[in-house]
Amino acid sequence: MRKLLSIFIILFSLSLSSCFVNRTTVYDGPVGKEGVRYSHVKQMSLFWGLWAFNGHPQPALPNGCGYQVKTSFNFIDGLVTTLTGGIFGMRSVKIMVKKGGACDPALLKIERRENKEIQELEKKDHRGN
Repeated sequence: MRKLLSIFIILFSLSLSSCFVNRTTVYDGPVGKEGVRYSHVKQMSLFWGLWAFNGHPQPALPNGCGYQVKTSFNFIDGLVTTLTGGIFGMRSVKIMVKKGGACDPALLKIERRENKEIQELEKKDHRGN
């Protein structure tokens, strides 16, 4: 019984994916953990990564800004991969940009809202004349 349990533990340990994180900075993108998320996708594969389940989708990249590509296995990715024995696997790919930079999603949202308000005011002004 003890030998069987030891074999099970070894096989289970070998099937686990580590929760590794790979960060690649492009141009003047954020370094380390200082960035904010710009976009993300889940990449899925079958048969231990030999066949891309959804064609390896690519996250949206910012125009004119440096960014960081963060590839990781989070807990859910590792759990799914482990429970299926690696036959179905997932990983997360995120694009990170500098917080407060020109491509910060929060600042872009504010800028879009302001531009929309300006356009609405211009339309009202043209109607009034």
